[in-house]
Amino acid sequence: MITSTVAVSDIMTRNVLFAKPGQAFAEIARLFAEMDIHHLPVTDEDGKLIGIISANDVMRGFSRRLFNSPDGSIPLDQSLTVADLMTSNPVYLTPANSIQKAAELFARHRIQCLPVVEGTKVAGIITTRDLVKHFAGI
Repeated sequence: MITSTVAVSDIMTRNVLFAKPGQAFAEIARLFAEMDIHHLPVTDEDGKLIGIISANDVMRGFSRRLFNSPDGSIPLDQSLTVADLMTSNPVYLTPANSIQKAAELFARHRIQCLPVVEGTKVAGIITTRDLVKHFAGI
């Protein structure tokens, strides 16, 4: 059983990159590849969480382009944006929530990343990888 005394803030990633809803699909795909990341919180112009985009979302967008292309080419144009691919109104945690709560949400919603919101701003993210590293003592 996961201990409920460890707070999300103790193991979350604090230095987080953000996506904006109007960013182009190709730009986000490149960012995921270059930075070797798998999730990005999506924020509005005020920094408020409005969504989350994952590498799986990007792959689905890429697949849609591939299978819907009449000539088999993959046009990575500017028409597909983060807003088209992201999950709106994502499940999130606060820094004070326990890692047990994080694990419950991961399992219940079948997700691998949760934004951590303090007030109206994203303070970090926690992933299933963070939990594994915590329990492995890494």
